[in-house]
Amino acid sequence: MKKSKVSITSIILCVAFIIFMFSTFYLQYEFLFVTRIVSIAFALGYLVIEIKKEYFSENKMMFIIFSAVSLIALIVSIALEDAAANNMLNERVFFIPVYIFILIVIMYRDLYDENKQ
Repeated sequence: MKKSKVSITSIILCVAFIIFMFSTFYLQYEFLFVTRIVSIAFALGYLVIEIKKEYFSENKMMFIIFSAVSLIALIVSIALEDAAANNMLNERVFFIPVYIFILIVIMYRDLYDENKQ
């Protein structure tokens, strides 16, 4: 039997991100509202993936599908808010999916490395 290695640091960072996203609703509640809700929903999903890492290291296709859905939902929410805001959003907002993609790649490599051991 394999021992499950749960990275406490990864879980703490994911929980800190969720708390940060909830706290942003008090700062500017009308700016990127839908994108923040989508980010919270998928951050909770990635928290579950981090907790159940052993299952997802064996079933990488579920992780890939969840990652693709989260990136598509994030891009659509940003595009909808950009259209609704009449170009009031900053162009840097479109770097959010790039950062999320980089984090997903890091998480996938972590799952891949765990499966090799």
